[in-house]
Amino acid sequence: MASRCLCCQRSLKAEGLYHPRCLSRLFGGPRPPTIPFKAADLPAMVTKDKNRMSISGVQPKVFVRLNKENGTLEAVATGGTHILKPEPEQFPQIPQNENLCMNMAEELGLRVAPHGLFKMADGKLCYIIRRFDRTEDGQRIAKETMFQVLGSTDKYSGSLEKVGKAIRSHAANVGLDTVDFFERVLFCFLTGNGDMHLKNWALLGAGREIALAPCYDLVCSRLYIKNEADTALTLNAKQNKLKRTDFEAFADHLEIDSKAAAHILDRFRSAQEKLSQMIISSELRSGPCQELLKILSSRYRRLYG
Repeated sequence: MASRCLCCQRSLKAEGLYHPRCLSRLFGGPRPPTIPFKAADLPAMVTKDKNRMSISGVQPKVFVRLNKENGTLEAVATGGTHILKPEPEQFPQIPQNENLCMNMAEELGLRVAPHGLFKMADGKLCYIIRRFDRTEDGQRIAKETMFQVLGSTDKYSGSLEKVGKAIRSHAANVGLDTVDFFERVLFCFLTGNGDMHLKNWALLGAGREIALAPCYDLVCSRLYIKNEADTALTLNAKQNKLKRTDFEAFADHLEIDSKAAAHILDRFRSAQEKLSQMIISSELRSGPCQELLKILSSRYRRLYG
């Protein structure tokens, strides 16, 4: 099997672990950084919400920035330009899971921030993503999650229709961001992501420049939470047993033309083989890889027959 980049997952023509262009997108230069600390150096906090376990609550993360003088990543309390996520015991291989899901989303044309897998001091892979709410020099860009926008007190309470309405009310390019949102909801269903709560949807910018933030926290949560609902937030007043008619009704609620919605559904349908190949060629071990293939196949059957 050909060697593949640990960022984009595409084949490498030269020796190494990364495409120089992938590293340049992520860190501004063609060399991978050194990570001087281990996963055990980072605290892990487990949060439980009633009978639901939140992956984002369990997965430890740390803000980091690149020291350009020595090429190492430094953990910082403020001024971080990237987020580093190691592998928690509760969710094995979740860095590989998230990197794969982000790559699959990008393959389907969804907007994602630069990201990749990198070895920590203990040799374990961590996931790193460049912050989209910071400029290159670390200045803050306004960001509000839907938890804030909707004034919620429970990140799992609400509907995707309400999120869509908020996007249509605030986004500068309503048509583009509404379609983008619909495609992301469809993608999360197909890839077994039932943990997209209100804090995993956000608006970026201010005034006349507000837009749906790029994708983040995309994982196949079904690999870890076997009895998880199809969707964290209701869609067409349902959380389970979703089918194509529910997504068609959702598109109609978002005021997406029926022909445009059908085109999106057809485009996603034609991507099944490519997504399956991406799973097979990912850094996931054989067990999780086969399970994710089953999840993808099952969701495709439910949506397309």
